[in-house]
Amino acid sequence: MRISELSAKTQVSVHRLRRYEADGLIESQRLPNGYRKYDEKTVKYVIFIAMSREMGFSLPFIAEYLPRFKAGKLSAQDMIEAIHQRVAEIDQLMSEQQALRQKLMDHIGWFKTQARKKP
Repeated sequence: MRISELSAKTQVSVHRLRRYEADGLIESQRLPNGYRKYDEKTVKYVIFIAMSREMGFSLPFIAEYLPRFKAGKLSAQDMIEAIHQRVAEIDQLMSEQQALRQKLMDHIGWFKTQARKKP
């Protein structure tokens, strides 16, 4: 199938598919006219990549896990553990952002106090 067909089947943009190919995540054959040709199994690879990106996994993470997925050796438990780790990372980021928010609110309070002190 051509890249436009792969894009339609996976709901991933042509631009992003080209990026995945440039990053070595997916492969195509080049036809004599220069068009890229993908096989059917590439659809499931792209869906795995897209789902992983939606969950916030990095391209290096995906590059590490994709070969196991392609070989049928990536278990549900492997993904559950990776997702739990991702949730922990998000929890940490949320905690840091909450602390920053509180600092900002404290600064607003300080500036309001200073503004009231000026005659």
